[in-house]
Amino acid sequence: MFVILSGCSAVGKNTVMNILLSQKNSRYVLMPTYTTRDMRPGEREGFPYHYLTHEQFKEKIASGELYEYEHIHTNYYGSSRVLLANAAKTGKTILKDIDVKGALNLSRILHDEMKVVTIFLYADKEILVKRLLGRGDKPEDIEIRLKRYEEEMSYRDQYDYAVENLVLDETVSRVKKIIALEKRRETLDRKRKASH
Repeated sequence: MFVILSGCSAVGKNTVMNILLSQKNSRYVLMPTYTTRDMRPGEREGFPYHYLTHEQFKEKIASGELYEYEHIHTNYYGSSRVLLANAAKTGKTILKDIDVKGALNLSRILHDEMKVVTIFLYADKEILVKRLLGRGDKPEDIEIRLKRYEEEMSYRDQYDYAVENLVLDETVSRVKKIIALEKRRETLDRKRKASH
């Protein structure tokens, strides 16, 4: 199963994912994203991104390796066929953090290949400003991100689930419950298909 976490900038998508991935005997695996943006503190190559130059990214586009890609905040972000295939080989639930448009595009593309669950995380704009300031974003970067807030929020109803991220532990718990519910549905669907 492929779980896509998306939502507003600085809403905590990576934080939620990292908690799920770091749990003992984690049943989750990360599908990294290719990006041309700079590495932030706490990130490392391959987790949660593979960092490319603009030229390298354009080569990935030209070669057809990417399922989808977006140009956001002056940088490219894209989903790789190779990285998804590698994650699928583990047999674990695949997690991916992706922007709002890319999430819906990728969900449509993969719909026939595997079970895809989309979860939209959101919070009030004031909370996001505090989080962006807290992680040390520059004022001009914050302004760019906040300009996208209304657009990003407008996609919320197109997702399978929407979860408000106010208290991190509660958000993680809700995401885990959603995944468990969808896993049960996937198992039932498989049994139903096998019996026909």
